[in-house]
Amino acid sequence: MAIEIRKALRTDTAQLLRIRLMAHGGFNEALYENLDLPVETIIETELGDSASTEYYGNYWVAVDNGEIVGGLSAYPFDDENPAIDHPLLPPERLLLESPFASMEAPGSYFIHAITVFAEFRRLGIGSKLLEMAKAHAVAGGFGLLSLYVFAQNSDAIALYQKQGYRETGRSPLIPHPKLAYSGDVCLMICPTSQGISGLD
Repeated sequence: MAIEIRKALRTDTAQLLRIRLMAHGGFNEALYENLDLPVETIIETELGDSASTEYYGNYWVAVDNGEIVGGLSAYPFDDENPAIDHPLLPPERLLLESPFASMEAPGSYFIHAITVFAEFRRLGIGSKLLEMAKAHAVAGGFGLLSLYVFAQNSDAIALYQKQGYRETGRSPLIPHPKLAYSGDVCLMICPTSQGISGLD
């Protein structure tokens, strides 16, 4: 298996949608349920909005023989720009974002979403994606990388810890039936000066 990591293209939108939905564990479905548009349409619009950090230009994909097998989106934490204003989004729905908003990593290079499709896991692809993100962080002059992870996602946490990430905060999730996880969400950071070894 020869994995190539490349910048995402507009034509990758369907797979970028899959990456984001898988990486966020039901959060998007919980936030956008029962609105005027399907969640998939909302996210596809965000992916096409160049003024947003959700833009497809902030994604990279892992490719095996022309097939996308996973991907990652990342950008400076301080650039965080929630994509689209949804006037019909009930105010109480925004409470779902409060556990994340209570923990910040200003000045870091933020990994917004990362996933490897199930049939391609434990082949080192996650490490390759993290290495790519770290290289971009270093090139951009960032001293830290940051990401959020559900505390129940033990496999992801183990990978991040192997790559030098450590937990710096946690906050209880707002329960919702669409969420794949309960309990806490954690903020993890990694210094860019620390080497990465591909152990997954």
